[in-house]
Amino acid sequence: MNEKTLKIGWMFPDSLYLHGDRGNVLALKRMGEAAGFEVEIEKIDFDTEDFTPMDYDFLFCSPGEIASFSSIIDYLEPYDLSLRGFIQAGRPMLVTGTSIALWGNEIRRDDGSVAKGLGIIDVETTENKAVYGDDLYFSCNLNGSQMEIIGNQIQMADFRLTGNDEPFGKLNYGYGNNGKDTNEGVQIKNAVFTNTLGPVLVCNPWMTEAFVRIIADNQETDLENFSVSMTLEEKSFATKKQFILKKTTHLTNCKR
Repeated sequence: MNEKTLKIGWMFPDSLYLHGDRGNVLALKRMGEAAGFEVEIEKIDFDTEDFTPMDYDFLFCSPGEIASFSSIIDYLEPYDLSLRGFIQAGRPMLVTGTSIALWGNEIRRDDGSVAKGLGIIDVETTENKAVYGDDLYFSCNLNGSQMEIIGNQIQMADFRLTGNDEPFGKLNYGYGNNGKDTNEGVQIKNAVFTNTLGPVLVCNPWMTEAFVRIIADNQETDLENFSVSMTLEEKSFATKKQFILKKTTHLTNCKR
């Protein structure tokens, strides 16, 4: 019997289901199994009673329609302190796309209405009237490892950091949080809130590996000689990076 268990809490998969980001759960499951974990995936939704964040090694929250957020926020509000405790304990968490807004302060809709988020990250959200889409390429640090991330972005809202929370990454190319600065996402300890779709953990397995190693460290589990070949993904990354850099050069020449 495998003594190493990795438990993933998949938050509201039937409500937050945009852009195929459920692939992140599958990528983490596969990487966890390669590291010798028995991986359990548990759905957290409106029928979940006595939600206890610390029961999980990893929480995942994928993008959804902003119109669906109010009911999710209502459900999660009673767990505010335990969710903050999960993050402050260094437990890893991944929130992608529009769902960043769930965890921030205010959400300003395009009809002029204002909704309240969970307030766990210092972010103000403004829904856009038009949707922006393009590649996204940035540098970041996760678990002490510097890495580059490439994905894509389908931006239905702008995010503005309003407090002391740090961005997850610094842009090399793309729109990022709002198209006005070089900030990409938000990071508190090992909790990552990113605009990156793709899904990000499929396209960037070094990030997936970093999360698995964080989980192992939290459990004080020895991964022994855990190693995964990423040759194919590295070649794909290099091709995408070359393509993006050519676009950057083209844009620079056009501005001249």
